Amino acid sequence: MPAPRSRTGRRRSGSSLLVCGIVGGLAVPTAWAAGSDAHDTKSRQSTAQPAEFRQASEQAAASGRRVEVQSQRTDTVRVYADPSGTYTTEQSVTGPRAPRGPVGLWTSVNKGYPDTSYWAKTGDVARVGHENQTGGTWRSLITMGTKDLQRTGTIRHAAFRIRNTYSWSCAKRPVQLWDTGRAYKSTTWNKQPKWYKLLDTVNDAKGHDKHCPAGDLSFNVTENARAAKANKWADMTLGLRAANENDTYAWKKFAPSSGKLVVTWSSRG
Repeated sequence: MPAPRSRTGRRRSGSSLLVCGIVGGLAVPTAWAAGSDAHDTKSRQSTAQPAEFRQASEQAAASGRRVEVQSQRTDTVRVYADPSGTYTTEQSVTGPRAPRGPVGLWTSVNKGYPDTSYWAKTGDVARVGHENQTGGTWRSLITMGTKDLQRTGTIRHAAFRIRNTYSWSCAKRPVQLWDTGRAYKSTTWNKQPKWYKLLDTVNDAKGHDKHCPAGDLSFNVTENARAAKANKWADMTLGLRAANENDTYAWKKFAPSSGKLVVTWSSRG
């Protein structure tokens, strides 16, 4: 199992990170937390309300539909009791008080301009793959806060979901999600963080036209979420890249503001 990571993305042998939040909660995106707590301003109690969790679970089982645990709601987090007896936490990158311009802590890199930083220069567009009109080959990196994963029970499944807004065509091509080191304003193609491990590959294409409209792609990050919980990571950075970076049909655009970490967990072992 990987060791805890420092804010540089490099792994280290020990950790002194503090845990914040409550049962079922996920931390706000690290860029916001590091700059200001104002983006997750709705206060949460420091301890869980077991009775409310049980009540929501019973209601979900009786109705066959998930029920929100209202006391856990923040600008960016929702917690639901599932009919199956598990709970699902959904952390969005955006919220009512999200800053305009740069979205969370993310950036892209371009092989065509290997020493250029694209930090806060591409709006809400994360590019992935190669396109032959400009000859650009792109990768994108997005950081999600994970401090409060330590407050969940046993993690059953975790997914990173993000909206695929454009693809070169409706022909499906694989896109990969990696566990990477942290991205910074200085990150460029020639100064990329380490790409540690391939987490999942999704073969799809959305957003080209009405035959394949824009929609979410979902990547399995269960292993990383469990490692983040066990090793008390403050965050994890996820890297998107095309499986074949020479294939123009693998070219895709994503909306970083739509990024969401969805974790299903159980209070039982």
